[in-house]
Amino acid sequence: MRSTVYESGALDEWLERWRDYFVTHYDEAGVEEKVSEAVDFAKQYADHGIVSVSGGKDSMVLLHIVATRVKPDVLVFHWDHGPYLIPREIEQKILENIHKVAPNAKICIKTYRAGFSERARTDWKTWYSAFFGTLDSLTKQFDVKYHLLGIRADESCRRKVRGRVVERKGWIEVYPLYFFTWKDVWAYVFKHSVPVPQVYFSYAKLLGWRNVRLVTFFDKEFEKYGSPQLDSVLLWRWKTIF
Repeated sequence: MRSTVYESGALDEWLERWRDYFVTHYDEAGVEEKVSEAVDFAKQYADHGIVSVSGGKDSMVLLHIVATRVKPDVLVFHWDHGPYLIPREIEQKILENIHKVAPNAKICIKTYRAGFSERARTDWKTWYSAFFGTLDSLTKQFDVKYHLLGIRADESCRRKVRGRVVERKGWIEVYPLYFFTWKDVWAYVFKHSVPVPQVYFSYAKLLGWRNVRLVTFFDKEFEKYGSPQLDSVLLWRWKTIF
């Protein structure tokens, strides 16, 4: 059924119109050709790699492509930010979505312990240290060489310039969705009913489909984008953790 992409199981008129638009884009813009190319690219790295999945649209599309067309038992890494950065209700749905898309995957979940403190919303340097330290640890633990990420060239000039394969200290990052546009990603989501957090749709009405993304909530790091202010309106009930 078409409505399986929506957590509510129901479509409002606004969302229905956009769904039709993106499915049409998928067929008319040759998105399936990009998918086939991404599959061929991912096949080179999946056996010795790990797919990082935040639960956002890009990483879920990547996971769906790899799990359904490349390697069903792929190794998956998910970073749990903790309740002060990702409300537990949303985190629970993200985990459910990952299991639904890749039921045969080997899923490794690591939790950001500092995310259980309100300080996590202002101290993002600690987050970066913990996150990349975890990536280094996983690389060694599972003896993997490649980290597959849902990064795209059109997200920023910086990402476009650094290329599709990026060497880090200890591992190599590869981007199967590198040539996808934001329209292609949403087209894939709707065409294949890929489950994504419903909060996307609330934010899309305010920011537009091109600009909406899943980031940590009430996070001062994204103050310049106005994210904490929007969170206070749309997710106000999660601003205070008891």
